[in-house]
Amino acid sequence: MASWDAPGIFEWHHARCVALHLGKRTGKEETKMSAEENKAVVRREQEELWNHTGDLDAAEELFAAGQAEAAKQQAADFRRGFPDVVSTIEDLIAEGDKVVARWRSRATHRGDYMGILPSSKEVEFTGISFYRIEGGKIAESWTVEDQLGLMRQIGAIPELG
Repeated sequence: MASWDAPGIFEWHHARCVALHLGKRTGKEETKMSAEENKAVVRREQEELWNHTGDLDAAEELFAAGQAEAAKQQAADFRRGFPDVVSTIEDLIAEGDKVVARWRSRATHRGDYMGILPSSKEVEFTGISFYRIEGGKIAESWTVEDQLGLMRQIGAIPELG
């Protein structure tokens, strides 16, 4: 005999179906609109922080409390090493409070980056950033980028031969 409560599951399922049929909110009604708004936040973050023409102070408007200063510092550190950086979003996908951006950056290594002296080499690298948006601001973000490729392009790590 199963250890779960079949009548309880039926009641939950039934209540959910009744709520859907009675026109009660399911949480999906605003998904399309909020997904587009969330994409706009990510587009602006990419434009302001990860492009040389952007305004680093926009981090205060884009990130949740306690996140803005770290984001601003990370972007400033990168832009110090690559002052002409241009980042382009190639794909942008959103669902609910999550947004995923696949991007490409191009820049010239003209300043100190992670202790590596300028090489004047042009670089191009890609990455994927995941965001969680809360109240119109970036509450969390995670990025996976081709740091190995970037380091090879600026000569910090030799090519395998």
